[in-house]
Amino acid sequence: MPKIGIMQNNMPELPEVETVKNTILPLIKDKTIKKVTVFCNRLIQSDLETFKKEIINKKILNVQRYGKYLFFDLSDDYILIIHLRMEGKFSYNKNPSNARISSTTLIFNLDDNSALSFNDTRKFGLMYLTTKKEIHSLPMMQKLGIEANKVEISDYPSLIKKLKRRKPIKELLLDQSILCGIGNIYADETLYRSKINPLTKGNELKDEQFIEIFKNAKIVLEKAIKLGGSTVHSFSSNGIDGKFQNELLCYGKVNEKCPNCGTRFHKIFLNGRGTTYCPNCQIDYSIKKAIGITGPIGSGKSTILKYLEKKNYLTYSCDELIHSLYLEVYIKNKISKILGFNFDVNNDQNRKEAKELMNNNPLIKEKIENFIYPILEEKLTKIIKENENVAIEVPLLFKAHFEFLFKKIIVIEISNDKQKENLKLRNEKNIDSSLKLNSDYSYLKRDDVYVIFNDSSLEELYSKINQILA
Repeated sequence: MPKIGIMQNNMPELPEVETVKNTILPLIKDKTIKKVTVFCNRLIQSDLETFKKEIINKKILNVQRYGKYLFFDLSDDYILIIHLRMEGKFSYNKNPSNARISSTTLIFNLDDNSALSFNDTRKFGLMYLTTKKEIHSLPMMQKLGIEANKVEISDYPSLIKKLKRRKPIKELLLDQSILCGIGNIYADETLYRSKINPLTKGNELKDEQFIEIFKNAKIVLEKAIKLGGSTVHSFSSNGIDGKFQNELLCYGKVNEKCPNCGTRFHKIFLNGRGTTYCPNCQIDYSIKKAIGITGPIGSGKSTILKYLEKKNYLTYSCDELIHSLYLEVYIKNKISKILGFNFDVNNDQNRKEAKELMNNNPLIKEKIENFIYPILEEKLTKIIKENENVAIEVPLLFKAHFEFLFKKIIVIEISNDKQKENLKLRNEKNIDSSLKLNSDYSYLKRDDVYVIFNDSSLEELYSKINQILA
């Protein structure tokens, strides 16, 4: 019993519906509907009695698709409009006695003694019988925009005008009256490839960014069509699984690492729809407003933080924030479980043992970082959102991938001799093992990064800071 459709929590989008069309067409083309049985009346959106009467003895001439809709072209100029919605799917059975299951909402018996069933667990699907003459006057058809995989350069001006609205771009891409066929999966993939945050308002985007969206949407959709759509849970089409899920770069990968920058993917909910994005590749400029300070131990981070505090900046140290987090019972218990012993951040011996264990066991260190970084990020985001003129000392800013939080990042570099001198002044033990200069210079490629070599007087250091702040 071949199944043709979608079984997933996301509404099938253009590529999945195209796959259903391609699969179902050879099974039912040129066959005549001899009987129809409706088990769920609300499936039929046109007049029910007219539907039952007029569809009998109609030959299925073709199956077409527009956006997320399927269209059965029938004889006598009739058209059956179908929307699968969340979980609608077709089953084709050569033996009609096997056609009905618990979720079946309709069965077409065909003239070759086969049966086509429509199964819909949640009963959200719809069918509407109309004619070729009337179809274009139907409100549901009039509201459909241009198909996202068929946008041409000549369509750009009108589409950009429709998308320049005070709504999040992700929400606008899901509006079928503007671009037809894009749903949750392909909106996330398109915005990720276009490096645009899903919360960015349409009227905040430049024309070039819209053009990137159009181009990437077409690329993503065409590739998905070629691969049979995306299997998110159990998409199945006549035994053929959608292969595009293997090509997904962003969607459904919350907490996995972004292939572009290594930042963990975030997930938010926008109008109830799960939305996955990379905060560093898809920057939310509304929160990118603080100053971040980073560099190796003993390089002068605290000195700069104190200077900014005198200039009326609200200042925070991530070392102090993490210390306070480790005092919380839930976090303390989780860290203790990862380490394998009862951890007390106020116990010097405990801290020493934890540091040695993490240095000798990178996997344990990674587990702790993967646990604490998201919690710290949430705390930093809240601080930055709620305040202006914030400066934060973040020793592991780049390793934790917190770049997206800061409008300016001050990186302090220092010579070994000067670093040793500073560490001696603060009575640091094991100075040689504490020496750690920046070895990853990838940050130099960023426009928001300012590198300071702290090798002279405080006055010169403050002068460099003032130039950055100007």
